[in-house]
Amino acid sequence: MDSEIEIVPEEQQQGSEVHAVEARAAAAAAAAAAASEGEDQGRDDVYTAAAHGDVEKLQLLVQQQGCSVSEPDAGGYYALQWGALNNRTAAAQYLIEVNDPPETLML
Repeated sequence: MDSEIEIVPEEQQQGSEVHAVEARAAAAAAAAAAASEGEDQGRDDVYTAAAHGDVEKLQLLVQQQGCSVSEPDAGGYYALQWGALNNRTAAAQYLIEVNDPPETLML
């Protein structure tokens, strides 16, 4: 899964609410395009489940299949980052609760 996370220099972050909205819209458009192309359909990983806000799938992957939420994906992003980027608060909350040890939170 290609990453659409944008790093914004600190001086650009102040007063950039419009930019944040545009960035979220671009990320959502990219995710929709990826889904329509079938890139992440059928993928059983915590990153995709977090990005889509699928808490039930996250629970299945973590509790029954033993998947880790403390390891980054191939692009270096954590499941928690994917959930937060896509405003999936329930998924992000679940990932915070199951993350062990908490020092590995990378936000």
